[in-house]
Amino acid sequence: MAGTSNPLIRLSSSSSSSSSTHPSTQTSDPEEAQWTQLIKNWEKNTKDSILIRDLVRKGIPPNLRTIAWQLLSSNACEKINGKEIRSKFQEYCGSSSSCEKIIKRDITRTFPEIDYFKDERGPGQGALFNVMKAYSIHDPEVGYCQGSAFLVGVLLLNMPEEDAFLVLVRMMEDYRLREIYKPTMAELGLCMYQLESLVQELLPELSRHFESQNFHTSMYASSWFLTLFTSSLPLSLASRVIDTFLSEGMEMMFRISIAILVICKEELLKLDMEGLLKYFQKEMPLRVNIDPDFLMRQALAVKYDHKKLKK
Repeated sequence: MAGTSNPLIRLSSSSSSSSSTHPSTQTSDPEEAQWTQLIKNWEKNTKDSILIRDLVRKGIPPNLRTIAWQLLSSNACEKINGKEIRSKFQEYCGSSSSCEKIIKRDITRTFPEIDYFKDERGPGQGALFNVMKAYSIHDPEVGYCQGSAFLVGVLLLNMPEEDAFLVLVRMMEDYRLREIYKPTMAELGLCMYQLESLVQELLPELSRHFESQNFHTSMYASSWFLTLFTSSLPLSLASRVIDTFLSEGMEMMFRISIAILVICKEELLKLDMEGLLKYFQKEMPLRVNIDPDFLMRQALAVKYDHKKLKK
């Protein structure tokens, strides 16, 4: 599939480094104005990691995510040369991959409710195919992992495909995602074990209820970690999860998971296994999206034994 353009992009970075691309400084929104100044002086402001962390926790303005996500990921993974990766992306687009058949099958199931991804021959599915195929060539050990298309889809709703590929490579390399996506999925199993341990420690009543219903952690949380909540939460909220993930790493996945369980605890305690499955699929996204700021506050308030997140 040929390269595609994304009509949803509000800020498009060129093929040059994103740090040299700045948004307009004219805005009446004080938070957006603060982010605009932060981005304009990024190299200087990266020395104040607490300022960046606190701003990210409040949510990155949607029209600045194109640039902000690239800058945050570049901070975490400085060893990756953006210009080189973008050049490789163009090369990969002209190559073939053994994963093409399964990628084509899965992208039709990725955000089918969103207009940009509806048409089989449209720009959205074309961009998804290009990025997923390119990564399968770039990292043959991982190849293609079902579920990663949802993450790539959200990246593509915010930036051109070559930039989405660059951010994906950075996330894979320096955010523990590559290990989760490996064919053995041993790292995903470890995450499920770690989350289960946290639930036992912090929410013992809920843990006992899940156990009584033979309801295993992987039955509700594996997709959370595989897709960074992009297949489980409304897009606006999933984007805020990615904001904090790029700023603070995998720890935020555990914090947000626990926060969701805290918010939904009383409803979950009343349900059997079938009800639990349905609740996490249908009710939970609506419940936590009532107040996204409250979800984030709950996540940041979680206190736990950090040893439980060590391998």
